[in-house]
Amino acid sequence: MALSFLPLAMFLLRTVTEGVQWPEHVVCTLPHLRLSYVSCDPLQDIGFTLDHCPDLFRRKVHSKVSFLLRHSIEEVYLSVDLFVGNAEPVHYDETLCLPHIQRFTFCGQKKGELLNQDWPLDVKLAPPKGHFIAQIRLINQDADQIACANVTFIFG
Repeated sequence: MALSFLPLAMFLLRTVTEGVQWPEHVVCTLPHLRLSYVSCDPLQDIGFTLDHCPDLFRRKVHSKVSFLLRHSIEEVYLSVDLFVGNAEPVHYDETLCLPHIQRFTFCGQKKGELLNQDWPLDVKLAPPKGHFIAQIRLINQDADQIACANVTFIFG
């Protein structure tokens, strides 16, 4: 009986996740800046906010990210690909959590827990004008995707 249900469950899961497009979340819109993101994980959306948008690159702002963990995170790795026009993407990797190095409060959280992380951003640079897309992924110790977002920055 269980074996006959498995193909139906796999079909339904595939049907539900195929073609899923999460909505675009606009975080900030000003005449000189637009910041938005779309979750690229077919199974879950993520939440990201800034406490304010004006003067984003001249003073501190607080940001917050939240989502439900589908996998435990003893180790977490950040992977970012930055796309600018037709140029080759710039790739960046960083280790965020290791069992003996807990850099963030979410390090060590278990499957099913709500990840809430907020931190101040102090960006002191004049961004170049243009349209930038960053694909941001968090991966755990088992190579499971923890979160994924395509972030769009438009500076004018």
